[in-house]
Amino acid sequence: MNKADLVYISRLYKLFKPFYSGMGHVLMFHRVGKNDDQVFTGDLQVSPEFLEITLEYFISRKIDVVSLDECHRRISSKTRAKRFVTFTFDDGYADNLTHALPVFEKYNAPFAVFLTTGFPDHKIVLWWYLLENLVMNVDKVEFVDGGRSFLYGTATEDEKKDAFWKIRRYIMQSKQEELLPRLKNIFSTDQKGLLGLTREMALSWKQVRELSNHPLVTIGSHTVNHMALSQLPEEKVYTEIEDAIEIIQEKTGKPVAHLAYPYGIASTVGPREIKIASQCHVKTAFTTESSNLLKRHTKNLFALPRIEMTEGWDDQYFDLYVNGFTPFVHKLIR
Repeated sequence: MNKADLVYISRLYKLFKPFYSGMGHVLMFHRVGKNDDQVFTGDLQVSPEFLEITLEYFISRKIDVVSLDECHRRISSKTRAKRFVTFTFDDGYADNLTHALPVFEKYNAPFAVFLTTGFPDHKIVLWWYLLENLVMNVDKVEFVDGGRSFLYGTATEDEKKDAFWKIRRYIMQSKQEELLPRLKNIFSTDQKGLLGLTREMALSWKQVRELSNHPLVTIGSHTVNHMALSQLPEEKVYTEIEDAIEIIQEKTGKPVAHLAYPYGIASTVGPREIKIASQCHVKTAFTTESSNLLKRHTKNLFALPRIEMTEGWDDQYFDLYVNGFTPFVHKLIR
């Protein structure tokens, strides 16, 4: 029995509810359709069964499942609103339509897709999947980039893990003009080869419009190119946010009122990015700060937290999170 089990059995976690449970919860997903063979990117996926379990958890506890617009209304209201949860999906994977939508239709529950417009435009390289495929299938990764030679042993499980995270960090540090040439060097292929997975896994604009026209679905913005905004000059940050909003509105005929920052962690979203988002005519903007929606968050609607969901949560883990114990622990760690 671990410490979390003891906290749960003793009901000590309820002591945190007044301080860290907040007024509601915004959940973050990416893909639906679990593939257990994926070692490093597996956390980006949940099964349809787990998605249904998650919905049933909140519904059974009389927590309202609401849209992004209703989420905004409740956190902006001066009167106390009923506790709620909002489901969001990042990037724009085709399985949001084929696997997620049927689950939400079953429960008549709303959800949102934060769309990176480069996904349906087939311009975004899904390099995180390419990188996993690379390190898992060779005994070494070797490339030259920017006049530097890189060599990573990938024969053992520990070496593969070390190589994946080091190369991932190197890619994420790329400036916009460096990214595509760097990916070509790392994966030893041209742009056409790099985009094969994107054509296979991303929503098309036809599918985006199908989702947009569905009464349960809200389409939000996740920028144009899914770059770490902190790595871009100020004018490029404006372009990434504003152009994505304009493109989605043009393609769907619907207004875009909500934004999620790519990656969303403190190193990629700082005061500059939050200020810029506040000037881009959206109602809310979401980070990946792992927290319930607390009263302090209502003072800045452009730095709202979300809870990243991982396959395998059970009622105990949900209870620890919703009642504030797990967010408290995360705060201590930070």
